[in-house]
Amino acid sequence: MSNALATKSAITCENCNLDKLCIPKGLNRSEIGDLKLLVNRNNIRQKGEAIYHAGSPFRGIIALRSGSAKLLSFDRNGNEIIVDFILPGELLGFDGVSSQIHNCTAIALETVNFCHLPTRQIEALTLNTPGFYQVLLQRSCSQFDIQVQKILLSRRSAEERAASFILHISDRLKIRGYSELEFRLSMSREEIGNHLGIAHETVSRIFNYFQSLEIIEIKAKHLKIIDKKKLLSFYKD
Repeated sequence: MSNALATKSAITCENCNLDKLCIPKGLNRSEIGDLKLLVNRNNIRQKGEAIYHAGSPFRGIIALRSGSAKLLSFDRNGNEIIVDFILPGELLGFDGVSSQIHNCTAIALETVNFCHLPTRQIEALTLNTPGFYQVLLQRSCSQFDIQVQKILLSRRSAEERAASFILHISDRLKIRGYSELEFRLSMSREEIGNHLGIAHETVSRIFNYFQSLEIIEIKAKHLKIIDKKKLLSFYKD
């Protein structure tokens, strides 16, 4: 492949299919052009490998291009708490912005490919690209909103939490152009239970219950929503 053809076919912020979900969302064409020169692309982590660790210095914002990850925190006894699951087009790293030290650990749930915007480049963009600061502020607020929703969800029944989890994953995948009714759950029942604050046996029981009602169908890690209306009935605002 010639250098010209390689350059033309390379994935950049301008031609990435996640441009409306990732860092470029909200930036104009000129600002996206500036961004593409600063982002480090094609960083790979295999399943189980850390993207960054709690206690490590903040080195910038990370955007998943493919694969999924889990964001972990730890209680005073060292027990692992899954804060969130991260899907393609979503950002990681905000847990290190305020103190410049990461409060969480990010682990790949499967092979992931991600883009990295280093700290020094963030500073340059913030000064020279007016829209970028607004984008970061919006994303930071979104992370806060997610945590508020998680607190509210913790007061719901186990069935409501499980239904909400499935619906939330479905909605996020739909936004990304994937099927909202059939998808693979890259996380284990233990990880889902940890995230929802219920035992993994309870997760399995509820999933089996939903299957018996012909609301969902699960084969290994592949989930199919058969009746979304019924599933919604388990989670009412």
